[in-house]
Amino acid sequence: MAPFAWRRWWSRNGLPALRILAIEHWDPLGVYDDPPNAHVYDLYLDRVGRMLRRGKGPDDIARYLGDVRTKALKREPSEIADEVFADRVVAWYAIEAPEA
Repeated sequence: MAPFAWRRWWSRNGLPALRILAIEHWDPLGVYDDPPNAHVYDLYLDRVGRMLRRGKGPDDIARYLGDVRTKALKREPSEIADEVFADRVVAWYAIEAPEA
């Protein structure tokens, strides 16, 4: 798939869907009950999207999420939560991403 077509899918469908997944299943900042701040993870989720597009698997994504959690968001580590969410994200992408 051409980069422009993937980017269009990502902006219209991928990122909004992944944002909901993140808020419902990862959410280290606890924004679930604060809808106006639902976009708070978008910067990090954009990188997850690029990782998925390049074929990165759950281990790489979980490591990245762990760094986001501990370094960028200054939260306590939660490797299990990061791993479980990374598995969910990779499975979601396999089903939802447009074909190459």
